[in-house]
Amino acid sequence: MRFVSIVLLTVGLAGPAWAQWNPVPDIPSSELFSLFANGDTIATGLDSVVYVSTNGGQTWKRSTKPVAGVLAIEAVKVHRGRLYAGTFGQGVFVSDDLGTTWSAYNQGLVGGFADSQLDVVSLQVRGDSIYAATAGAGVYVRSLAPVSSWAPFGTQLEPNQASTVSTMTLGGDGRLLVLSGANGQVFFNDPGDTDWSVSNLDNHGIHAGLQSTTGLWNGTSWIVGSNLGVFGSAAGEEPWTRTDVGFGPLNWVAFASLGSRFFGAFVGFTFAVVEESDDGGATWQNEEDFPGVFIRDLAVSGSTLYAARGDGLWRRSAGAVSAGGPAPSRLSFAVAGSQPFGDRAHLRFELAEPGSASIEIFDVHGRKVGDTIEGSWSAGPHIVAVDATQMSPGVYAAVLRANGARESLRLVRVR
Repeated sequence: MRFVSIVLLTVGLAGPAWAQWNPVPDIPSSELFSLFANGDTIATGLDSVVYVSTNGGQTWKRSTKPVAGVLAIEAVKVHRGRLYAGTFGQGVFVSDDLGTTWSAYNQGLVGGFADSQLDVVSLQVRGDSIYAATAGAGVYVRSLAPVSSWAPFGTQLEPNQASTVSTMTLGGDGRLLVLSGANGQVFFNDPGDTDWSVSNLDNHGIHAGLQSTTGLWNGTSWIVGSNLGVFGSAAGEEPWTRTDVGFGPLNWVAFASLGSRFFGAFVGFTFAVVEESDDGGATWQNEEDFPGVFIRDLAVSGSTLYAARGDGLWRRSAGAVSAGGPAPSRLSFAVAGSQPFGDRAHLRFELAEPGSASIEIFDVHGRKVGDTIEGSWSAGPHIVAVDATQMSPGVYAAVLRANGARESLRLVRVR
């Protein structure tokens, strides 16, 4: 075994992969709550305004406030030139001039406990109807032609303890998929059906504590993100196949697609990781780590991948980290010893074949700390020792690169 000792300063994350991401300068560096993209039209919701681009992100228009006192715009959608905004606590608003002026769109949006029907988290248009998913009152529907008012849609969510919806997505076949509740269930509705059908992610029944957060259809298959990983299905119902993405329990998952490729943002308490999948979510690769960053949503416009984050809107080429060709072999990389650690941490990695390897440490602001650990190692296990006496308490990331593959892990330093 080979032991290497280094001294750390303070840490965060920004390596060659992260340099490909750039903030959209027209969007404030503040928390984003929603993101929409369709062709060259992109919209993102902040706390009280919406930014819209109709030319693929080249220029952006800032809206006025839809309503006084709005706290968060949690759903945005542009349909036939009309901008829809779903707010937290004040329902839906529409604009026919991309946000210069707004009108309330809440006729019939009533009946939720403690007005939870006004907490709109997702908007979808199917045919001539618009659907609003809420955080507490299930789903509402409203006809666009002829114009009508909102009405509750379906009766299956409440008895299944699933009235608090995380998000709602639409497949190319017209299937609506609702992600809600914490019993391992998702709910789907096909055109012409008057109610929701229940699908169990574990293919058996209720799974207490399994909470779905996001779903997406890429033209050939469905995936659902949850606190316990990714579930894939050809039809958006049983049978589901679970993939453990390897990051432990997750707080949130966001997806986007470009053709048959999926992009996934996997968000924990202190980190976010973006990866890609070419096989319907069964395997993920090209990992990009963002300690201390929250990613709310992903979207693709043209060949650009956008991320709505806690610090603004960021983008990179959707081909900047290519998923083409065979995926590199996964490395074994772990903390050897206690975690959190004190004055010294030991990192263990294992190579399938001899070759060069390097380890870098980053803090939550993307700053590399200390010297790069690098050298040539034989196949098999190795341990490096890190002297952390000069490192402040906090969360760090260690990144291992070897033989064309890459792996990362989280480090927690305490006094």
